[in-house]
Amino acid sequence: MKPSLKYWIFILGIACAIFGVILASVFGSWFNLEPHEQAYLAGLADRILPFPLLGAIALFMVISGMVSLLFRYYIIPIMRMAESTQLISLSNPEHRVPTTGAREVAHLAGIINASADAYQKLQQEVETAAYEARADLLEERNRFAALMSELPAGVLVCNIHGLILLYNRQAQTLLQASAQEKFTGPTGGKDGWIGLGRSLFGVIPREPVVAGIERLQQAVSAGQPDPIARFTVEHGEGSPLTISMAPVFSFHCDQHDECIQCDRRSMSGLVLTLGNTTAQGAAADDPTWLTVEADQESEAPAGQQPAPESRPTFYEFNLFHHQPLGEMGEQSLRRLTYVAFDTETTGLNPSAGDEIVQLGAVRIVNGKLIRGEMIDQLIDPRRPIPEVSTAIHGITEKMVACKPTIDQVLPHFRHFVEDAVLVAHNAAFDMRCLQLKESRTGVKFDNPVLDTLLLSSILHPNQESHSLDEIAARLSLTNIGRHTALGDAIVTAEVLLKMIPLLEARGIVTLSDALKASARSPYATIRY
Repeated sequence: MKPSLKYWIFILGIACAIFGVILASVFGSWFNLEPHEQAYLAGLADRILPFPLLGAIALFMVISGMVSLLFRYYIIPIMRMAESTQLISLSNPEHRVPTTGAREVAHLAGIINASADAYQKLQQEVETAAYEARADLLEERNRFAALMSELPAGVLVCNIHGLILLYNRQAQTLLQASAQEKFTGPTGGKDGWIGLGRSLFGVIPREPVVAGIERLQQAVSAGQPDPIARFTVEHGEGSPLTISMAPVFSFHCDQHDECIQCDRRSMSGLVLTLGNTTAQGAAADDPTWLTVEADQESEAPAGQQPAPESRPTFYEFNLFHHQPLGEMGEQSLRRLTYVAFDTETTGLNPSAGDEIVQLGAVRIVNGKLIRGEMIDQLIDPRRPIPEVSTAIHGITEKMVACKPTIDQVLPHFRHFVEDAVLVAHNAAFDMRCLQLKESRTGVKFDNPVLDTLLLSSILHPNQESHSLDEIAARLSLTNIGRHTALGDAIVTAEVLLKMIPLLEARGIVTLSDALKASARSPYATIRY
C-alpha cells in the first residue's frame, strides 16, 4: 500500500473518530432529555452548537497536522529506508540510504550506511580473493576462446538437448544470413539465428543430426574411442555445407563420481565442425546495413587482402546440463531467456500514426547479458520525423533514408525473440507500436512481457520516481546511449538482472509470479 493511501486512510479515520464521538455525544444527550428540556435547548442551538463544531474542526486540524508530520519525517523515510537497505544487501552494494526525515531516522540511516560501507569492503575483498583463486581458470578459458576464434572452420557446440552453448564467428557466418538478406533477401526473415541457448535445429535440419547421433551412439556402444559422423546439408541458395559431428562425453553416473575407471561413457553434447564446400568463407555484409553483431568488420583497400583479425567466440558452458524448459510460467526467473528491447519513434502517439524509427534489442541467457547477440536497426518510417523528436533521440530523416521498413524488420525481430520473454521499460508503449502492425505484416508478438516500470513500482512503492534514469541510478547502472534504442535496451536488461534477487526476496520467483505482481501495479492501467 502506497504511503499516500495510508495517509488518507489515517486522516479519514481521525475525522470519523472526532466527529463521530461529538455527534454521538450530542445525540445521546438530546435523547436523554425531557420534551420540555429539548424544546428549551432547541431555541439555544444556534448559540451552543457552533462551539463543539469549531472545537471538533480545530482538534481535527491539529491531529491531522501531527499525522502529516509523522508521515513526512518518520513513516515515509523509514519505508524508503527499508527498500534501500534491501537494495544494498541484494542488488547494489554501492547504494546508500538517504539521510532524510527526523533526526532519529537520519541517525539510523547513518548507522545503516556505515554498515553498508563495511559490507561493501568485505564483499570486494571476497570478490578479489575469488578472482585471484580462479585466475588460472579464467586464463585457460580465454585462451581456449582465442584458439576457437582463429580456427578456419566454423565450430558449434551444443548439449545433448540441442541447445547451443558455443559458436565462433566462422560458424555464424556460414549459418546465419546477413542483415540485408534477412530484411530483403529470399530468406524473408526466416533464416535461423545462432545464439547461446537457442536450438541447434533452428539452423541445421533435424533429420541428419538425429541420424548422426544414432550413428555416434552405435559407434560408442561398439567401443570406438573417437567416433565421428559426417553429413552434408543444403544451406542458402543451394550452397552445401559439410558437417563433422563428434560427441562430448560425460563420465558421471550413480555409482561413481568419475566413471573413467569403469568406462561408462554417456553423450552429453556434440561438437560440430562446419565447412563450405563451394566457397572459402562468406562475403561481408553490406556496410550500409546495421548488423546484429556489435563488432563491425572493416573493408580492406582495393587490391589488398584484409589483415587477419581476432574473431570472437561466444560460449556459456553452464548450459551443458541445461534441461529443456517446460511450462514457461512456472519457470524460475533466473532460468528464462529474455530479450530486452526498446524503440525510438516519430512521436508518442502510435495510435495516431507515429512510427518506429529505431529498434534495439539484446538477449539474456542463463542470467547473463549476451552483448554479442544484439539488434541495432534504423527503420524508414515512410513519414517525416518531427524536429522535437529528433531533439530527443537524434535520428534524422537523412539517417533513415534507404533503411528497411518496419514491414521488413518485424519478421526478422520476431525470429530473434522466439521462445524468449520480452522485457521493456513502459512496455505498454513499445508493445502498442508492435501490435498496431499485426494486421498489415501478419507478425504477432505473443511472448510473455515483463515491464521494468511495473516491477519497480512493486519493489519500491515508496520511491518518488520510476523512470528508467532513476531506476538505473538506484542500481548504480550507467546508460551510455540514453534515448538510443540499443542503449536503453541494454540498461533495461541490466535493470532486470539486478531486480531478480529483489523479486525473489518478495516471494516473486517464477514468471507467473512476476506477471501477477505486475498486474497489481498502479501503472498497469497505462494505455497508448
